[in-house]
Formats: sequence, C-alpha cells, structure tokens
Amino acid sequence: MTMDRTLLSTLTVYSFALLVMYLLYSILAPFLAPLVWSCAIGTITLPLYEMLLKRCKGREIIASALLTAAVVLAVILPLVGLVFSLSREGTLLYQYLERVTAAGSSVAFSDILQHPLLLPWLERVRALAGSFNLEMDLDAMLLPSVKNGITVMLNYSTGIVKNFFGFLFKLVLMVITLFFIYKDGARFLQRFWLVVDIRDGLRATIAETITRVLGAVLYGIVLTCLVQGILGGLGFWVAGLPSPILFGALMAICALIPVIGTALIWLPGAIYLLTQGQTMHGILLIAWGVVVVSGIDNIIRPLFISGRSKLHILVIVLGVLGGLLAFGITGVVAGPIILALVLVFFGESSQDAIPSEGRDHP
Repeated sequence: MTMDRTLLSTLTVYSFALLVMYLLYSILAPFLAPLVWSCAIGTITLPLYEMLLKRCKGREIIASALLTAAVVLAVILPLVGLVFSLSREGTLLYQYLERVTAAGSSVAFSDILQHPLLLPWLERVRALAGSFNLEMDLDAMLLPSVKNGITVMLNYSTGIVKNFFGFLFKLVLMVITLFFIYKDGARFLQRFWLVVDIRDGLRATIAETITRVLGAVLYGIVLTCLVQGILGGLGFWVAGLPSPILFGALMAICALIPVIGTALIWLPGAIYLLTQGQTMHGILLIAWGVVVVSGIDNIIRPLFISGRSKLHILVIVLGVLGGLLAFGITGVVAGPIILALVLVFFGESSQDAIPSEGRDHP
C-alpha cells in the first residue's frame, strides 16, 4: 500500500510538471524567435559585456544598457532598414512587371526564348512535352513565372511591413530580453543549475557545448554570408552591372533570409539585363545566382559550422535543415544546439552503462 501511494505521488508530481512545462511553452511559443535570438546574441557577446562591466566599475545597469544600445545600432537597425528598403524596391519591380504584362510586350521575352544559348534546350523541352501530348507555350509562361517568384520573395518583406506593430513588439521584446540577459543572466544560470540535479562534470559539458555550437553556428552564418556576397558582387561585375561592391554587400546581408536570400538582389539584376536586351548576360547571371551564389550556401555553411563546433557534418546538416523547417529562421540556431545536447546526454548515458556492463560480464 505504501509503495502504491509513493508511485501515485510520483506520477502526480511528474504529470503536474509536464502540464506546467506545456503551459509555459504555450505562453512563450509566440515569442520564441525574439527570445532565442536575444539569448544567442547575449551568449556570443558575453565576453564584451564582462570587459565593459570592468570599465564601468561593476555598474551592471550602465554596462548592460551600453552594450544593448551598441547591438541595436550595429546589427538590428541596419537589418530592419534593409527589410523595409527591399520591400519598397520589390514592390516597384512587381508593379513594373504588371505594366509590362498589361502593355503586352514592351519587353521582348519571345526574343529571349529565341536566343542561341537557350533555343537548343527549349527545343528539347518542347520535344519531350510533345511526346507526352503536352502543349507548352513558354513565351506565355515566362513572365507570369517571374512575377510569381517575385511575389514569393515579397511575402517575406511585405509581411513584416503589414504586421508592423507585431514586428515592432517582438523587436522591443528582443532588446529588453537582451538587456536583462546581460544584467541578470549569470545569476539566473546559477539558480537554474541549483534546481537541475546533475553532476558538475555534465553541467560543465552542457554549458561548454551550447557556447561552442552557438558560436560555431553564428560564425558559419556570418562567414557564409560574406562568401555569398563576394560571389554575388563578382557576378554583377562580370555582367557589367553598376556598383558590384554595394550590391555584393546587400547580398551578404540578404543571405541571412532563408530560402530566397541573395535572390532578392541578383534576380532583379538579371531581369534588368534581360529587359535591356543583354540576354546572355542576364541568363548567365541567373545561372550564377542559382548554382553558385545561392547553391553554395548548402555546402560551405555546414562545413564552416562542423569544423568549429567539432560535430559531424551530418549532424550539422540535419540540425540546420530540420531546424529551419520546424522553427523557421530561428531553427538555424536552435536545431544544431538541440542535436548537440542530445549527443551529450547520449554520450553521458553510454559512459554510465559501460561500467555496469563490465560488472555483469567480467
């Protein structure tokens, strides 16, 4: 009877704990992105905060406010300005294509389709479609397809503009959270580890793993964006477009945006070349953008992160892609950390199991 009561009491406590955790997640889920990014930025810039705290003679509020303001001015405001600028420019481009469609053909897309570089491939596509009794009017399909692609890209930036107050609220929440991470983060962690009953070695491993993987992810993201920006600027320079350095820098920033990324810059540049009659340059810029500038992201980012995080590249690929699909852009950071922590606990469990197996089977 006593054992039954003890089991019932234990199950009740664990059920209540699971219920509280579920309710806590339900409350915080709408704000998951700003909370994750504020924690990520706070963890990476913590050494800067410690240096600033010494210069401020231990005054935590002043040091936290100064570093938070520096992050806002150096990172957050430029990104917000870029999003609104791209939204405006993308809208103008879409309106231009609307006028082209209505006018019927101030842009000779039929001439583009007849270009010697494309014509042999298009003939093969038409022959293949004809063997399946399919009719393909590529001339009529091209412009609507371009417009649809631009519409998808605009959804990222115009969505923020239309939901400006929600975006502003999350931005303010991220800044406030970042301030308190600097000010109270160390004390919160001390209290957290007092509640979590694990040995000191595992505790240190978890903290070191999170810091190492988080730093590697952000390092990989920044380095990948720089490479994509350089390659994109090189493509603009070869194509003869103006200001390749400026547009390369814009592509480096836009590479942070998932799925579409650098296409926000190089695709309008390619369309401009096509509309100006520079068909081969436009086609080559599209091929360069798709295959090299955008495609290299899936190759070099896992390599950069894997080398610095000391994790297998497959773990990084699954973490980044799976996290991106599950949580959006926040998952790029959260995914690899979650998998790394799973590996830490798996390694800890396997170490605990080895001695017992040795005792059972001498």
